Amino acid sequence: MSLDILHTAEDDLMIQNGDFVIGESIQQEVGIILRLNAGELKEDPVLGPGLIRMIKGKKDNELIRQMAKLHLERDNKNFDKLKQYIKII
Repeated sequence: MSLDILHTAEDDLMIQNGDFVIGESIQQEVGIILRLNAGELKEDPVLGPGLIRMIKGKKDNELIRQMAKLHLERDNKNFDKLKQYIKII
């Protein structure tokens, strides 16, 4: 279980009664990783599959899946356990 400060759907910090909301954050962590492009994260400049660009470029779904898996595993996330939450359209 991964606990952290939660974000809203618009990526703003969730605040309730003047304090940050803490909760299960694995889904938001996955969402952030999958939206990253390489070089955007100072702590790990290689992390970032660039999926938005790939999807808009009409890349093969298998390549998109492989890139998502590779980058999630780079952050110690088990793709096979998380793939039910990831939807590629």
